[in-house]
Amino acid sequence: MRIKTLVAAMAAVASLAPIAAHAQAAEENPWMIRVRAVDVLYQNGQTGIASDLNVKAKNQWIPEFDVSYFFTKNIAAELVLTWPQQVNITSNPGDAYLGKITALPPSLLAQYHFTDLGAFKPYIGAGIYYTFF
Repeated sequence: MRIKTLVAAMAAVASLAPIAAHAQAAEENPWMIRVRAVDVLYQNGQTGIASDLNVKAKNQWIPEFDVSYFFTKNIAAELVLTWPQQVNITSNPGDAYLGKITALPPSLLAQYHFTDLGAFKPYIGAGIYYTFF
């Protein structure tokens, strides 16, 4: 468990470096590219038929790649892509294999970046998300 926490912390710190670099060069280059790690956590323990079978999916780490384009120093669009998630579905007793789900969840976001706060560069965003199964 500590290794996962360490990897998550390293990924979080690594994802901040491009933001700082981009803030200095926003006028020169409108593109920002980031690579991160995402932990996909499933909520096991559903009610209904699935609870009778004790159906569950294993949590997993997946890579994420995103590209942002800055129209102005404050307004950007971001496309978030991840590696297709492949999840094995099992059921008790004996963790019987039920099948596999493959999903690709791209997201497209509009962002507003606050630029008058010194080195701290927060932003808010909204967008669309669709999962292809």
